[in-house]
Amino acid sequence: MTLTIEAIRATEDNEELVHLFIAELRRLLPDSVREDREHFQQTLDSFPRGLRAMAGMEEFDLSMALDGLAWHFENHHDERDFEETLNGLREFELPEIAEMFAQMCEFMKPHLATLQSGDFGGKKFSDWFEDIGAEDFAHDKDLYIWDYCDKLGKLGMLETWPKYARKYPEQCVAAEALL
Repeated sequence: MTLTIEAIRATEDNEELVHLFIAELRRLLPDSVREDREHFQQTLDSFPRGLRAMAGMEEFDLSMALDGLAWHFENHHDERDFEETLNGLREFELPEIAEMFAQMCEFMKPHLATLQSGDFGGKKFSDWFEDIGAEDFAHDKDLYIWDYCDKLGKLGMLETWPKYARKYPEQCVAAEALL
């Protein structure tokens, strides 16, 4: 089922609305698309700003809930994904977190080739990560982001999605839902 503007307007509960968006992202970006990064990027190019921002933020929110800012880069080391996350944070009016994410991106840039190759010089990833100072660099940023998310409520950063969607519902549905 395609998510519609009417469904956004009719869904009063934020958690329920976030679940609708996650289901829509799963429908539009199934595993086969997510695994092929070229196809993934091409698909995102067809999304309206809000839905694209959700796709860009979804994995980052999960990383922050499970690990932290630095560890996000262990699983997500495609520079295009960095841009999507950064654009998502900005679209959802999270400028402080966007700036912290941008700083972490800059910190990680010299290490991207190593991340992408998976060759950490014979070390375990966690040891290599500690050696480059990634966790130390991210520490204060993690504390800020976790505190900010706690203040937003149980949905964390995803709490920004319903607010945005109610303001700009047409930016949060696939083109087929607008027809």
